[in-house]
Amino acid sequence: MLPETINPHISLLDSDHQQVNLGRWMHQCELLKSYYNATSVFVLQTTNLGLEIIVSSANKTPLFTAGTIYPSDFSLFQQMVNNQPDGNYQNLASFMHDELPRDFNGIQQILSRPIAWPDGSQFGALCVLNPHINDTLGNAAMLEPFQILLQQELSLLCQNHRIESLSMRDQETGMLNHYGFVMMAPRQLNLGRRFGAHAGIIFFELAIQREADKPLEEKHHRLLGNLIQDTIRTADVAAHYSVTQFVVLVFVDGERDVLHIIKRVEKLLEQQNHQLKLDTGYSFFTPESSAKLAPMMEEARNKLSSMHPSTTGSSTTGTSTTGSLTIDSAAPNTPMLDSSLYDNPAADSSEL
Repeated sequence: MLPETINPHISLLDSDHQQVNLGRWMHQCELLKSYYNATSVFVLQTTNLGLEIIVSSANKTPLFTAGTIYPSDFSLFQQMVNNQPDGNYQNLASFMHDELPRDFNGIQQILSRPIAWPDGSQFGALCVLNPHINDTLGNAAMLEPFQILLQQELSLLCQNHRIESLSMRDQETGMLNHYGFVMMAPRQLNLGRRFGAHAGIIFFELAIQREADKPLEEKHHRLLGNLIQDTIRTADVAAHYSVTQFVVLVFVDGERDVLHIIKRVEKLLEQQNHQLKLDTGYSFFTPESSAKLAPMMEEARNKLSSMHPSTTGSSTTGTSTTGSLTIDSAAPNTPMLDSSLYDNPAADSSEL
């Protein structure tokens, strides 16, 4: 299974992955082109936009260059991507002239090997156009070292993301990340209950402005994270929960204090950038409540507008809940929080 932070359908060209050296990939394409005396060599990736060329060898004509996208239903490339690991030799004579784009004028054969993500799902394919070979099966085996090299870099990318997820700090904001919140929030919640403190879970997210000329950027989310950290107290627990969402466990005297914290963050955000609008959702519970952290978080999170794409409006404010918590059954299907992650045994230790 791939790390949650990796979307296999996002092009490598649209992401900053230091573990994937596209310059080295291009060099491998050049070596293969020279070995096979081929017209062109390129690496293909299946993305949400279609079948995209990630890197290619240098060509005399501006064809099969990096960033070129072909339709996802292009049968020729689909055969190469979904082929057996030992590769395929395709004679284009079996295709009708109108079945292939003009880019393939003069291309007679394609030698290819599929490339897979570490979990076995298809990444794309390594393709050699017009290879000069006699033994197709024997020469197809020569692609294997390059196929393994590319897949090893994808494995290194996934391993790095897993290591980062085990870190308790978010590199972008310096706050706790999702894993850090899993570890720290149950401890603080248990401790707060022992001292009779009321608590609340607040989710913050920048609302998407349809009339805005520019989309939200990383700096906007970083600004929100800084404002949250400046607003909460030392005993509270804040985390960069996902790419766009922040979660805070706050200890207060009453529900009005939760609303006051939300208003304070909204005011600070307005002062820093009046074009940004805040979307929030919260849940509140008393120290007598036996509610677990996971359903509280799920209830607060479900009050965000982004969790209900069909709902119009730029902001949502949570309503109070005490004791037993319920979740609206009419809400759209969203990933439920794993409650076992938040039942931290360390929260019941004698140290607290």
